[in-house]
Amino acid sequence: MPGSGRSQSVITSRAESLTSTLRHISFRRLGTSAVHQRYLEDDRDLSNYLGMRSQSVEDLLKRAPTGANRVIPRDQLVESLTAYAKRHDAPPEVLANAEALLDPETHVIVTGQQPGLLGGPLLSLHKAATAIRLCREIQEQGGPRCVPLFWNHSDDHDLEEGNRAFLVNQQQEVQRFRLDITRHNESLRKIHVGRDVERLLEQIAPLLPQTEFHDGLMETLKPKHPDEAMGDMQARLMFEVFGKHGLLVIEPRDLPECAFEPLKKWWGKSDEIRTKITQTCDDLTDLGVDITLDPSATMMFAMNADRREPLADGEDITDHRNLSPGVLLRPLWQDACLPTIGFVVGPGELSYLAAVAPLYRFLGVPQPVFVPRSSLTLVEPSMQRLMTRFSLDLPELDDTPEKLAERLLQDDNGEGDIEDKVESIKTRLRADLDAVETILKTIDNSMVGALDRARTKSAEELERLQTKVRNARQNREGTGIKQLRRLCNSLRPRNRVQERVFGPISYLNSYGPRVAEELINAADPFVIEHGVLEL
Repeated sequence: MPGSGRSQSVITSRAESLTSTLRHISFRRLGTSAVHQRYLEDDRDLSNYLGMRSQSVEDLLKRAPTGANRVIPRDQLVESLTAYAKRHDAPPEVLANAEALLDPETHVIVTGQQPGLLGGPLLSLHKAATAIRLCREIQEQGGPRCVPLFWNHSDDHDLEEGNRAFLVNQQQEVQRFRLDITRHNESLRKIHVGRDVERLLEQIAPLLPQTEFHDGLMETLKPKHPDEAMGDMQARLMFEVFGKHGLLVIEPRDLPECAFEPLKKWWGKSDEIRTKITQTCDDLTDLGVDITLDPSATMMFAMNADRREPLADGEDITDHRNLSPGVLLRPLWQDACLPTIGFVVGPGELSYLAAVAPLYRFLGVPQPVFVPRSSLTLVEPSMQRLMTRFSLDLPELDDTPEKLAERLLQDDNGEGDIEDKVESIKTRLRADLDAVETILKTIDNSMVGALDRARTKSAEELERLQTKVRNARQNREGTGIKQLRRLCNSLRPRNRVQERVFGPISYLNSYGPRVAEELINAADPFVIEHGVLEL
């Protein structure tokens, strides 16, 4: 039964005075990466690489690099953040947080993701919500002022990863939407998608119910000009959802020129860096840590015109400002540039950070405290009613709707399949009547005709009963399967956690500004279980 045996908390939204319920489920029931699970459970073997997980604000601040210098002077960083915010019409709270970074006692809680179609997956919002919540927690407990920042990684060239959005359609199936474009090694920042997104919105708008938030959402998603890129649209959505909470956003190419200086220095040490990463991966493997990172992955790319081209280790470059780090160095670059004390990361990021974390010391970059992002499934009221009706919870939804329906029907009243029981009665009755017939033939053969009539009549009646049961079952199963399909596709789409598949638009369409407040209130940075947020 959903919620049984688990603590629940009622969340009151500050903005709307509406309530929701939050409960938690262990990742051991839902599944997650091995490194993530071990980090959450305070695995000592990982502490030499990732550090120990912070269990409180006090714990985090003890290990945070609050006094470290960074390569971007604060005035230049503020200038870049402010210009970016103004370009995307960010609200005053964003500009105020950017200005606050002029104070050397103000720090950053950073998170990020590559841009995604129509806002990307929900996990991007969960990252931002966790960063905002952590900033609040630090300040409310007497710590230094911290501001949340979303690194909008538009340098990325994986269009296939970014060019996807999913919705549950009118047939209750998970439908993928994508832009009809193809590119090869072109950074997302350079791909103009304005007209394509407009065409896509014409397909999606009819699938979203008309609510008081519908038109405003469509206006937010609508490109402002044909040359807009995914990074522009990601920024606008993040500012729209979290701007009033002061979320800063930046794309790497919008940083000042001095931000690219460390990349030039690191590139001169490419052989040493590669050796360090390979050794670390070997050491982690010896500890039984499953590393998903390929130590031979491209370390650095060159931004040549619109393309992001991989560089061989040590390859000559003409302009260091065109360097773009790959997955091995990107987090270190971010933390070399920003006054970061906390880095909100997902399960996959923890896996590769375990391999690259020793580079922080090797390259002289202050290592922030790694904070696992909040992991959430959003459950709307109709879905909660179905979960209660069928006595199901998220882990069970990995089964197909057909299997769930079959199991639920068999479990009814502790009985087995009633059609099988009727068939069993028919079989036994035939055997018993055959035995009676044998005896009657020895007594009075004339009574066999009456027995045959009784046999035929009973068989017809049982067949009629079986047909009625079958019809009733099929009707019931048909309705149940439809509802179960809707439930599975809404909460465990494609047998994956919801936050990795669905984007935010259906929830923003239904709940508007309430979504941000609900996510922030649910995104406790020190909780180590998956949250089920019942809206």
